[in-house]
Amino acid sequence: MSCRTAYLCLGIALLILQGPAKVSGQQKFGSLRADRILFLGNSLTLHGPKAEIGWTGNWGMAATSEDRDFVHRLTAAIASRSGGRLVLEPASHENIESAANVLNIADILERGYATYETARIRKQLESKADIVVLQCGENVLSQGFDAEAFYNGLRALLNDLKASGNPQIFVTSHILWANPGMDEIKRRVCAEDPTHRTFVDISAYQADIATNGPVGHPSDTGMKLIADTLFAAIARKAEIIELSSSHLAAVNRRRRIYVNDDVGYDAVAMGPKLTAITPEEWIAARFSVFDQPGSQVDCVGFCLDEGNIAAYPSKIIPELQYPTLLRWRGDGVDIAQRIVEEGHRRKLELFWEHRINGADREVDVMTPARIALKDEHPEWLIAGGWWKPGLWNFAIPEVRQHKVAVLREVAERYDLDGINLDFGRHPPVLPIGQQWEHREALTDFVRQVRRMLQGVAERRGRPFLLSVRVADTVPGCHFDGMDIESWVRQNLVDIVILGTRSIQVDLAGFRRVAAGSHVKLYPCIDQHHSPDGYHAVANPEFLRGVAANWWQQGADGIATFNFWNELPEAGKRIGSSGPIFDGQSVHALVYKEIGDPKQLSPLDKWFVVSRRYGGGFYDRLGNRWNDYTNLNHQAPLPLELGADPTWVEVSLADDIAAQAQRVERLELRLEFSANARPEGIAVKFNGIPLQPQKQEGNVWLAKLAPQQTAVGRNLLTVDGAAAAMRAPAVSLEKVEVHVKYRPDHREH
Repeated sequence: MSCRTAYLCLGIALLILQGPAKVSGQQKFGSLRADRILFLGNSLTLHGPKAEIGWTGNWGMAATSEDRDFVHRLTAAIASRSGGRLVLEPASHENIESAANVLNIADILERGYATYETARIRKQLESKADIVVLQCGENVLSQGFDAEAFYNGLRALLNDLKASGNPQIFVTSHILWANPGMDEIKRRVCAEDPTHRTFVDISAYQADIATNGPVGHPSDTGMKLIADTLFAAIARKAEIIELSSSHLAAVNRRRRIYVNDDVGYDAVAMGPKLTAITPEEWIAARFSVFDQPGSQVDCVGFCLDEGNIAAYPSKIIPELQYPTLLRWRGDGVDIAQRIVEEGHRRKLELFWEHRINGADREVDVMTPARIALKDEHPEWLIAGGWWKPGLWNFAIPEVRQHKVAVLREVAERYDLDGINLDFGRHPPVLPIGQQWEHREALTDFVRQVRRMLQGVAERRGRPFLLSVRVADTVPGCHFDGMDIESWVRQNLVDIVILGTRSIQVDLAGFRRVAAGSHVKLYPCIDQHHSPDGYHAVANPEFLRGVAANWWQQGADGIATFNFWNELPEAGKRIGSSGPIFDGQSVHALVYKEIGDPKQLSPLDKWFVVSRRYGGGFYDRLGNRWNDYTNLNHQAPLPLELGADPTWVEVSLADDIAAQAQRVERLELRLEFSANARPEGIAVKFNGIPLQPQKQEGNVWLAKLAPQQTAVGRNLLTVDGAAAAMRAPAVSLEKVEVHVKYRPDHREH
């Protein structure tokens, strides 16, 4: 194999890393439609049986089987990346005028270019193909060649194809035995419409295309090289990002816990009052929880500002006027630069958190700011948005350009490992009620950011990763206009952080989207904008159970949002407050546990079913009708009891039955609305009737036997028919399974 062939094959190998995904019933290969494909060519594309030369196939000559010709190889490669089922119907050699989408046009174009007629491919034109491959030239002889007539015939064919449905057309050079002057005509005709026509030069590989069989047609190896060359050309047109081996290695590095560290919202250093806090004290406090022995935090995304006013020296957006921050700047300290330096000194991976539609804050932290660009261009903002200063409308190209400029400044200024685009702060980011219809605008934005970061990475000589934080379910992403399938399929993102105030996320759905790709999935829980009923829970058993379930469901790691990331003493020194219980931080404790499923396994846990909505300011200002992200709309609880039984899935990560001898207590806890009486309610767990052991207020408790549980999905059934007969209605509010293991059996 020649060097250029080896290089080509490496490129193709990198391209084929992605898995399938679907877009609203329409298959996409990168940015291209890919529902229907059409091949027009000569015997290399399709040749029927011909006994006198020893050819028995009805596929591209001279592949040893149908699936090994370039047509079938290329189609399979595109289908595997688009998630589609591209159907190939080669024309029968007895009926070349069928509606087949693989057609030999040697007589129609090559030997008849001077008399080309639209009618002869009418049925192919009526198929309205999305992608057309035109392979021709080998049967056009140099002797007597009429360049002008060939130009006119080829141009007429390509115009017919365009009029049929505006497909992307890929015209090959000669592959074997062709007239080089004819290729120049092909180039010229393609250049007349470069948006829809692409010339694919395969002639450079002619010496590498092994031939065999009838009159020296390409062998299986030759057919593969042709398919690979075409695939690479189509992938480039589809704007599929190629990722280097060093980039993939960076994505695959150990990343047990990803922390979104919101250090920009602080009532002291990042606030309205001038303080004596030094940058050294602030940095020491902000890293204190990650410095503790046994920390499993490998990646920290620092959120210094809301994305509209900079906590760093900026030429693009206004700078924050926090007095202490200004004092540091006056002393020559760029706190963002110090964060990057200190993080890397600690061997931490450092991301920059960018809030896509972050809230604009004045110096007193609580007052909405006035952003000059928003005042100058009110048409760039979401109509009817809930945030008074206005939310950016990413359907506007200028908004996308502005945001890319902001991110480019950060990426070029700081030696970060990655950037996270936080789509959770705040939706909507596209016109209300039309988010999914405008999804390509958001995809275009993510693509622009990816390409910008790839450029920075190339200049600095090391990868620059891109992460996104999205809704907790795949359809929830669609609701807000996030085409996560395209982002994965086009190699636009590396890490997807799922949800915010989450207990349950659609890991199964996201795993299907990411199947076969390099993309990593990190479910996320927020402890400020908390899951409803679980705000800053003091008991680590709650967070252990959430994390254990995510690991069991196939997460690549655990993400946290708005945890309090200072140890108690360090936090006191800078005036930071958080959920400190008995002088300890529950978050500091779980950072030494939740990043390792094996370490979690023997620890006590609560396995909790998610409730809709939650605490924090967004639930007060957000709109439960117009946007999805942040609100857990699809969470199962609460459920109103009715005449029919109520069914709820309960996830249990632990193999409790296999560890029965270690179990000290296993308890099912059900919380009902205020007027519930247990005598009117019957309960089954995995079909086994349970009896209440006791009642604590509205909480119904029952003992579970380890043998009654299953690893993963369990089914709780509640029959509240008797309760449903009373008014007001009774609802099931909370479902928890608590497991406590015997201390003498725990592993350390």
